[in-house]
Amino acid sequence: MAKVTRPTIRKLARQGKLVDETFKVFQRSVYPGASESQIAAMRTCFFAGASEIAALMMYGLDEGSEPTEGDLEFFDHWHSEVDRFHKRTLETLMASTDKPN
Repeated sequence: MAKVTRPTIRKLARQGKLVDETFKVFQRSVYPGASESQIAAMRTCFFAGASEIAALMMYGLDEGSEPTEGDLEFFDHWHSEVDRFHKRTLETLMASTDKPN
């Protein structure tokens, strides 16, 4: 979904389809040959993760309508954690594909 434009993201969100469309992109990219039962299990996990992130974002921010230093720090730390995981995952995938047969 990284190449999708902001208006498209907002449109999908208004339609209540953003997480579902993001899941479909993920599933096709990462597990294209998954069985129906695997897809159903992945979808449940994906939506559970999305729900937890939404809750953390709602309850992790400072009260008020304007962003605070604490809010910016919260997002910075959260983004750093996800970025570290992403980099480790890519490194692992690259290492497994670089091994000779």
